[in-house]
Amino acid sequence: MKKKIICAALLTALVCGAASCGNNSTPAKTTTAAPAATTAAVTEAAKSDAKAADVTKAILDEITINSAFEKSKESLEDYFDGLDISTISDSSYYICASGAYPDEIAVFKFDSADSAKNAVAAVNDRLDYQKTTYKDYTPEEYYKLEDAVVEQSGEWLYYLVTSDNTKAKEIVKNFIG
Repeated sequence: MKKKIICAALLTALVCGAASCGNNSTPAKTTTAAPAATTAAVTEAAKSDAKAADVTKAILDEITINSAFEKSKESLEDYFDGLDISTISDSSYYICASGAYPDEIAVFKFDSADSAKNAVAAVNDRLDYQKTTYKDYTPEEYYKLEDAVVEQSGEWLYYLVTSDNTKAKEIVKNFIG
């Protein structure tokens, strides 16, 4: 009886394996271009569904942060003095874990545009702190702070300190406008 069950299981595995081999391509589909208004509406819907972690991942895929480490939402108040985390609905925050570099990426989605606006001061305070710290600590890295980005877009707020802040900002704009 055991041999029959084992044989049946092996035969099933063999059939499944054989079925998965072969041409996996799907036939080409014919599509027509959507009207511009519909395309814009789809783009806006995709932007409203953006996730903070997707934004930071896209940045990290393009721009290296040495020893990048993601901090939890609960630890944000340790870095952004005065930040009300109870108003944050989504966040992703990466820092250089070694502390040797000023690189940081923070993307926050708040419960309202007013909450995001209120958080700008806490993020600017963090930037000022980093400038003070890295001016003498690693002056060759200071350029990252000189053109750092702190911007609010509706309920979104982002803070970018990377080796290419312009590119990081473009990536963010692709997600949240």
